[in-house]
Amino acid sequence: IAFQLVVEKMLAAEGIKRADLTREEFTKRVWEWKEKYGSTITNQIKRLGASCDWTRECFTLDDQLSHAVVEAFIRLHEKGLIYQ
Repeated sequence: IAFQLVVEKMLAAEGIKRADLTREEFTKRVWEWKEKYGSTITNQIKRLGASCDWTRECFTLDDQLSHAVVEAFIRLHEKGLIYQ
């Protein structure tokens, strides 16, 4: 979600709204941003002293997590905890 907000702000600076893009186009922009800036976030977390197994780091749009993320959002929606 944080990546989404950052990418939406970047698009707005270009005069583009998220709704102007297809899902695939927006996802492509998120991946481009992640490839360029994702390591910065990881390095910040490391400097804060997080003790994680960094070999298992992954992104919510990675194929291995994508299904789990969708399932979690469906369950939250069905429970009325989120909408849209």
